[in-house]
Amino acid sequence: MLLSTIPLLAQQVYRGDIAGVVYDSRSLEPLPQAHIMVVEETGIGAATDADGRFRLNGLKVGTYSLRISAVGYSPMVLTNVVVTTGRILPLQIKLDQTAIEVEEVTTEGSYFSRAQQLSPVSANIVNRSEVLRMPGGVQDVQRVLQNFPGVASSNDNMNELIVRGGAAYENLTIMDHMEIPSINHYANQFNSAGPINMVNADMIEDVQFSAGGFPAQYGDKTSSVMNLTVREGDRSRSFASKTAMNMAGIGTLLEGGIADGRGSYIFSIRNSLLEVVDKVMGLSTISLTAVPKYWDMQAKVVYDLSPSHTLMFSGLYGDSRIDLSGDPEEDDDLRRTVMDSSGVEKLYPRTKQLTAGLTLRTLLGRDGYSLFTVYTSGTTTDIDVREDFSVRQRGSAGEVLSHRVLSSRRVFSNWGSEAFVGGKVELFLKPHDRHELAAGLQLLTSRGWENDVYIAPDTARYDLNRDGVFETGPVVTPEGVYSQRVGFGGASKYYAFVSDKFTLSSRFHLTMGLRYDHFTYSGGGAFSPRLALSYAIVPGSATLTLATGRYAQVQPFPYYFDRRDIGYNRTLSDMRANHYVLGLDVVLGRGLKMSAETYYKEYDQVAVSEEFIYSAVDTFWSDRYLPTGRRESYGIEFLLEQKQVEDVYGTVSLSLSRTRETDPRIPPLVDRYASEFDYPLILTLIGGKVVKGVRTWLDDSPFFLKYPSYILPLSDEMEISFKFRYQTGRPYTPREFVGWKQIREGGVHWSRGAWVTSDDYNSARYADYSRLDLQWLSRFYFSNWNINVYVALMNVLNRKNVFYQNYRSDGTVETVHQFAFFPVVGIEAEF
Repeated sequence: MLLSTIPLLAQQVYRGDIAGVVYDSRSLEPLPQAHIMVVEETGIGAATDADGRFRLNGLKVGTYSLRISAVGYSPMVLTNVVVTTGRILPLQIKLDQTAIEVEEVTTEGSYFSRAQQLSPVSANIVNRSEVLRMPGGVQDVQRVLQNFPGVASSNDNMNELIVRGGAAYENLTIMDHMEIPSINHYANQFNSAGPINMVNADMIEDVQFSAGGFPAQYGDKTSSVMNLTVREGDRSRSFASKTAMNMAGIGTLLEGGIADGRGSYIFSIRNSLLEVVDKVMGLSTISLTAVPKYWDMQAKVVYDLSPSHTLMFSGLYGDSRIDLSGDPEEDDDLRRTVMDSSGVEKLYPRTKQLTAGLTLRTLLGRDGYSLFTVYTSGTTTDIDVREDFSVRQRGSAGEVLSHRVLSSRRVFSNWGSEAFVGGKVELFLKPHDRHELAAGLQLLTSRGWENDVYIAPDTARYDLNRDGVFETGPVVTPEGVYSQRVGFGGASKYYAFVSDKFTLSSRFHLTMGLRYDHFTYSGGGAFSPRLALSYAIVPGSATLTLATGRYAQVQPFPYYFDRRDIGYNRTLSDMRANHYVLGLDVVLGRGLKMSAETYYKEYDQVAVSEEFIYSAVDTFWSDRYLPTGRRESYGIEFLLEQKQVEDVYGTVSLSLSRTRETDPRIPPLVDRYASEFDYPLILTLIGGKVVKGVRTWLDDSPFFLKYPSYILPLSDEMEISFKFRYQTGRPYTPREFVGWKQIREGGVHWSRGAWVTSDDYNSARYADYSRLDLQWLSRFYFSNWNINVYVALMNVLNRKNVFYQNYRSDGTVETVHQFAFFPVVGIEAEF
């Protein structure tokens, strides 16, 4: 009823404002006398004042593009700037200095500013508006980054980033100058991804992303960098808010200015909507056996101590939990009229994450600026897995007529806490017109690392000569109970870097850098040289780029420990990768750019389980890791990007690649095999259209069109978009059900056989993945507030993409699929 009445209330013409600050991208000095023009409104614009601030008043609500220019700087066009009646979102605009006169730079080139890119190659940037509007992204910044070339994901349930053949734990995440293990709910030590992002997309200023070849400022990761900047609150108002509700959660954002505009605050808190529904209506009402329960909180406070000194606080907290229980009465048409027995697992994960820090930014005039940051970050994980072993009598349709629990036991548990505290200093200087220097150092030390693990014992027997007689008695793998403790200062990571961007000419730039990383716990350290070249073939239109460098990374922390606490994993060497990237960017027209890159990555010292190395011995067991793994990834990528011009936008992304690993087994069975991160073909298509004036047109139409249209939330500004993704199926290792090995199931009886892994490692693939998403966004404006209504249709074609294969103890296989078709409906109110 509410949605049907919205169009009746929103027919009046409303107006709003645009405000912001323009900076020099290198020194962060405010730029006076910069010009801001509204592309869609001829003659409407403003100039910045002495503090670099500007304001455009009285614009009709809607979506605009701004052209920003200043003498001595490359002009840029900022698209998708939404003017509303509810809030004024302050814009932070950075211009790049240029030796070329403004008139010589084409308008088309200015749609793709390099001012905020991490590096000349493999770099992209998305802003808040793009994260909020992206179809299929559900306002999750990492799901948006999956649209870029070279980025794969193994399944829909996670927002993981598999970048150019690298594992999800090889990605560096930075938020407001703080390195964070993960910004996702339900993350773990081996995967920084999760099903739900903790960062409120409405608090994002921009996200810089690099898929490789990044400079010396970034390290201790071998694949990618995601540098997220949280935006400031609106200094021009004491209070503004936004409340949003959709199937993922319900939350409120508050922001405003403090101390007469000398500072600002922005604060967000969100809670799982399904948890609220469960408390009010119960699980059966929403047809779920498990409800994700989480909440997160995020804040940023900025205060200008002086015109050249700014103090910033930023923090992020997340609490997530879920109870996943298998159903012993689940129907199975493969098991009709039989009595069977099997284990049903119950999984109880709990995760808490906190990151908070202070940054002092000091402007050094037009020469540069410095950053001093102190922060802490920690994650606590508690996982408990239990198994009920039951016997069941099934009917003619595979339904369970009765069941009885024979035994119950704990299978696995892990309580872990990783917390560190540290500080870093970064200095960015331009002492000469031809040199841009950057230098910095960071020290992170453990605030407390704890890891308590329990692994249930396992019992098996073997018919070694396959004659039907089990020669070995029960072979018992004892239960694993171990605990690790690293106290305050017991393990530290530190790095130092220096780099110089040398302008050889107005067209040719050379960036050289050197970095050193050290991990005190293992005693290992590594120097990492970096080099990048950029040549403007046609200034502002065509650029050739090249980058190479070495990248070292500390192994995932659990790899450094062992069950018996002997310490043979402690000196595990760092993983290393060499990057080689060649790229070409060409601006083809107004807001249209084509990018092509080819790359080669070679890894060594990848940690490999000794148990896998000697897997030819059936009874061999070890928890030692050896740095003997080698991997290579190579490919070619294309990106065609159309910024929003004439109310149309879209991208075409294509990646062709191979990722292979050298066989570390003794003896080796093959030379190389496909890596689990091998996705040879990835194609992503995105398109959108802003549709204006529909509500006004319907109101002027005959009654048989006008009045029925009020059933739908049709407005004078709507956006219709789609996303299609196709990806080669994930590789996996086939398994064979054999009778010569039996497992003691539930401690009650021997199984008929057991699944053993084939020697043909990753020789098979799941069916190729594809998915089509549609999204419809409608904006309604009122006096001093506005409402956004959106409908997202995920997996519209109901494609059955494989998640994994469940190998049952009776020799049958169950295929588990990813998300089927599901709609997401949301409503947002801004004041």
